[in-house]
Amino acid sequence: MPSSDVWQQFLEADRRGFARPEIEESWLRSRRSGVDPERLDLDAADYDPEALLVAVGSRIIPGTADLLVGDAASVAVVDPRGTLTWRWESDPALRRDLQQVEVEPGHRYVEDGVGTCGVGLSMAVRSVSMVVGAEHFKQAWHPYTCATAPIVDPVTRLLLGSVNVCCRAEHTNRFVMAAVIAFAERLRSALRDAATPRQRRLVDAHMTFRSIPGATVLTLDNEILISDTGPSTVLPDRATLWAALREAGPSATELSLPDGRFAAVRPVTPGRFEDGCVLLFKTSSLAERENPLEDAEADIIREVLVACRGNKTAAAARLRMSRGTLYKRIRRYGLDNG
Repeated sequence: MPSSDVWQQFLEADRRGFARPEIEESWLRSRRSGVDPERLDLDAADYDPEALLVAVGSRIIPGTADLLVGDAASVAVVDPRGTLTWRWESDPALRRDLQQVEVEPGHRYVEDGVGTCGVGLSMAVRSVSMVVGAEHFKQAWHPYTCATAPIVDPVTRLLLGSVNVCCRAEHTNRFVMAAVIAFAERLRSALRDAATPRQRRLVDAHMTFRSIPGATVLTLDNEILISDTGPSTVLPDRATLWAALREAGPSATELSLPDGRFAAVRPVTPGRFEDGCVLLFKTSSLAERENPLEDAEADIIREVLVACRGNKTAAAARLRMSRGTLYKRIRRYGLDNG
């Protein structure tokens, strides 16, 4: 853990190499964002006190205080935007101290707003992170250590937020990181247990089809949309897609969208439209080719892979080519970029 002198020398003389690399990189990003290290002045943010992660966290966390190994600690739930939405302390004195340094619900803790902290660093590197004492960019938080772990919805695979464990810096030990990881796993387990059989079927179907090369995959029903981050963000929302599917009818094998894109349609349960559908959109690499013969061959290979649920051995047999030739075609047509 760097001392306050290391932090001060970084700020005043740009002295580097004395803190953990990930901390120095975060300090640099914080400084470039114009964060004032000597003032708090946190902005209030809107948040949903009844969000799923809050409901599960408020039920699970107080009953699992054994993970805190006896030290006074705070456990908080943070939404995907970095806003603290709920917290619990094992010691009322710690709650009062944290309120004095503006660690309370309704404040955002993103790196470009408050500088290096457990939540902000975890969001920046998309991983479990711990910030100890003077590793915090803001001086007011030097007396504390915070560790944060992201929480992903087991159904939608979307980020629900994160869980944060905070304690006084002098109590920092290896159990702090272990505690936040354990809290995160208990929350994920509770979320999995809360998933219905229908939701699990949607997840299983999505995970099966997402391995198919050359396609962006969305899985949906009348309430849920499961997608991978990235290309899916430019596609229509769930309500629009579901309405288009209902209009196409349960026997549809292809869906045409107003913007000219097409998607292959595969029911989650064969013959049962109501259980949801998997939509497979072509990636741009297919559309950019100019050779119509290559387009035709690529489309055939993709359709066979869809029909074989990504099983390349079965696809090669159906296409009457060797697995080696199939892999070459997949690479040639960019089908491994989906």
